Amino acid sequence: MTEKRKLPMAAIAMGFSGVAVAAAVGAVMISTGTSGSSPDGAPAANAELAAQPPGSDPIVSAQSLSPQPPEPPTPGEAIAPGAIAFSDPSLSFSAALPQGEPGDPVLAKLRKEADDLLAKTKKEAQEFHAEAKANGQTPMTWEYQLEWKPLARSGDLISLVGTLYRFTGGAHGMGNTDTRLANAKTGEEMEFSKLLRFGKGFSPAVVIATCEALKKEKLARIDSATVMDEPIVCAGPNANVRLEDASIALAPSSVADKFGGLYVYFDPYAVGSYSEGSYEVIIPHEVFAEDLKPEFKGMFAGTAPPFDAN
Repeated sequence: MTEKRKLPMAAIAMGFSGVAVAAAVGAVMISTGTSGSSPDGAPAANAELAAQPPGSDPIVSAQSLSPQPPEPPTPGEAIAPGAIAFSDPSLSFSAALPQGEPGDPVLAKLRKEADDLLAKTKKEAQEFHAEAKANGQTPMTWEYQLEWKPLARSGDLISLVGTLYRFTGGAHGMGNTDTRLANAKTGEEMEFSKLLRFGKGFSPAVVIATCEALKKEKLARIDSATVMDEPIVCAGPNANVRLEDASIALAPSSVADKFGGLYVYFDPYAVGSYSEGSYEVIIPHEVFAEDLKPEFKGMFAGTAPPFDAN
């Protein structure tokens, strides 16, 4: 993930494989499923999506549910273990963190990041609040809602996704998604490229599969396969769907203790206007199976569930 999307959290990158490109292209060509949308282009309701047959697209799936920001704790309400909450006239802040054993290195880092974010945001919000009052204005209360969720674990690798919703004034708040892949025992973060035989960059197979899935989702939602009014181009020098603009996580699987593929998250503005919301697509592990180093192949099996199942 690129720096501008960091909460702060770790980045994930990918490697290259010509064999997997052919597999991805073939996968996209036989893909037939689409996700639901309302007539005005908004994401379909959860119930409507749930009514669709699972796995209607056997190779490349796309879901359109925008991640909902976590609800801030009610004042006076008991806070869940590991959660962080703060409220004053300038700021309402909440951070929901996964529960785990004391000393868990991954969770310890998430907590430190949340504590640091609170300290920084509290200072900025209080300064903004005081300045607005000094200028005779009625200051708005800033809102920050952070939530981390574990997605899947296989062996010593754990995959997590974080969402941050923030409102600091203006027409609307803004949501961001970030991801992390880490060694559950040591806390050491790693890029997805470390699982691949090539080690750097994004796999053409994943790039093409993601682009084609996004194109199909765009057609379903807004009846136009465009990025900022420009036709989607999936390959070549004019390609305009960049995985650097997305957050990528190892997805859970229908098989216990395995990864089922990739979850790719595009936040608002990444591939469309704010009114379009966010886009999420699923890339099955078969698309990049040939890219994996031998020692990681056994970590992948089964199929990744739709986003609304998590």
